[in-house]
Formats: sequence, structure tokens, C-alpha cells
Amino acid sequence: MNKQSLMPHVAVVLATLGAVAAGSALSAHAATPQAPVTALAATAEGELFPELNGLRIKAVGSDDVYLVLDGQRHLIPSSVTYNALFRDTNGVRLVLTAANIADGGSLTAYAYLARSTDDTTVYLVSNGHKREITPAALDKFGFNTTAVRTTYPSVLAALPAAAPLT
Repeated sequence: MNKQSLMPHVAVVLATLGAVAAGSALSAHAATPQAPVTALAATAEGELFPELNGLRIKAVGSDDVYLVLDGQRHLIPSSVTYNALFRDTNGVRLVLTAANIADGGSLTAYAYLARSTDDTTVYLVSNGHKREITPAALDKFGFNTTAVRTTYPSVLAALPAAAPLT
């Protein structure tokens, strides 16, 4: 075997060792020790990874949890925000690093899920925008449907729409 063919195997072994070492130091909103470890291919810093949309990721050795939207990582700023959006921590994936994924900025502190009194469409409200969440994406992203706020139609109508989450 040559050096290039060994690299993916080395990355998985290192990720596994790091996850075992970090397993006891996970924060309340971080991944559980049983969460699978995902090795991302080494790429140039700031690359888009649209295939990761909907994943919640946490780098080994870090307490920060990110949501991948539009191929970019978005910091979930606190456990309060995390719990307002997601059912549980079971879907958080441990990765070697999140630095190679383009930084899309932080979600708003206290970002929330909302729907209007006259429509069942659910939106992610963050950073002054609303993003429609399809029923399939509600499950795929692990959103907490019991935490959806009901508001007046005029409140949601006043927010500019961003690309829907599918």
C-alpha cells in the first residue's frame, strides 16, 4: 500500500482514538460517546460540503456544536438554543475537524422554530430570516417539533425568506 491509500484509514483510527479520549469530557449539548465518528476528507479550508446539510457536528476535543446548512457550518451558540431546536443529542456526529467546512456564521442566540396560526408550515427563524422546513427535513435535521412556537401570520410575513431546508 502506498502512503495516499493509507490516509483515510489513519484518519478513521485517529478519530476513533480521539473520540474515546474525549468521551468523558463531552458537554451537555455535545455528542454522546456512542455517536459515530465521521472522518471528513482533508480539503482546503473553507470548502462547501452540501452533502452534509442537516448534520449536527462536533469536532473531537471541542465543545462547539455546528449545524450544517447550505454546505456551511453554523455554530449553535448555546445549549438553550440547541434544546429549542433539536429533539436530543443523539444525532450529533463527531468529526476530526470542522475547520475545513466553510464558516457560515453563528445561528442567532435563541433561534427558534415557528409556524403561524393559519398555516402548518414550520420555519427556522435565525439571523433575521425565516427558512421553511419541509416535513422530511424536520426529521432529517432532528428538529424538536414539540418546541415549535405558534405566532401571528404578520410576524412571519415580516421576515425575509431564505432558501428552504429540504
